[in-house]
Amino acid sequence: MRWLLAAVVLMSSPLCRAGVISPFGARWDAAPRIVGGNERSLAGGLRYSVSGGSYQAFRDQFSWNSVPTVTAFQQAVDQAFGAWTSVDPVSGFGTSIQFVSDFSTPVVTGSGFGTLNINGAEIDLIASDAGGAGLGGLTAVSSFGTPVTLTSGVAGYASSVTIQGVDLHLNNNSAAVYSLDAFRRLLTHELGHALGLGDVDLGGTFLDDNYSASDPLGTLTNSWADLVNPLDPANSVGLSTFSVPGSQFALSGVDILMESNGLGIGPTNPLSNLVPLTNDDYGTRQFLYPELVAVPEPRSLLVLAALSIAGLYRRRKSHRVA
Repeated sequence: MRWLLAAVVLMSSPLCRAGVISPFGARWDAAPRIVGGNERSLAGGLRYSVSGGSYQAFRDQFSWNSVPTVTAFQQAVDQAFGAWTSVDPVSGFGTSIQFVSDFSTPVVTGSGFGTLNINGAEIDLIASDAGGAGLGGLTAVSSFGTPVTLTSGVAGYASSVTIQGVDLHLNNNSAAVYSLDAFRRLLTHELGHALGLGDVDLGGTFLDDNYSASDPLGTLTNSWADLVNPLDPANSVGLSTFSVPGSQFALSGVDILMESNGLGIGPTNPLSNLVPLTNDDYGTRQFLYPELVAVPEPRSLLVLAALSIAGLYRRRKSHRVA
């Protein structure tokens, strides 16, 4: 399989990159927002459309080593979106992000691979010829310097700018031959860009709790989502910025989805992984879209249910005794 590559084009204001947080990380607004007559916010879910207006038409614009059924292709697309709505298995944080298909809204884009037109759906998935055989994508993100309402409920958050549209391009050059797993991983990575994350291995200021050049494997792969201050992520106690050479991500065992080169595919994050988000990916999602309370583990839910039943039984028993 050819090497998987991905990139993000940042339009207008600066954006947050996965683990690489600028002073003004770009987010989708949690409050309803109209931009140029288009609804552009998390309210009601982020709407997405595809080239051709259907899963079959979108599938048929790519070359395959084995053509997937429409059902299998749709499932792979759903899984790519679903990965970003999954619960972080370490910290327990979920997300209020939702994605909604909107094929009735035609894709609107520019005139070439990686171009951008903010009309169309909030996220347009575009089959676009990159001019070569590489299995790759390029996501163009437009933002403007307006504060947002955080998913934690904080209104007018000034340490941010607002995303107003995304064109997500996937190379459909006839020489670029995909497997379904490769397509899913590439789309999952590019959707990270659509949410405001960037490529961790292209240099910059990396947000982390404990990065150490003497232990890159241990310090680049641990969980830090619970250190994010959901009311003011930019001022989270316990998080700092570090300068991390891109070469650190090529080390065995550092397999972060938001790596531009290879998309984190490795021993700890195989291509077949349907939810390839790692601790850093979840941490940056929590930074951009903070949740106030972690989702209880199933065992905790059972304990809570048992306590509730016991309390109900005691109350009923007391009532009968009385």
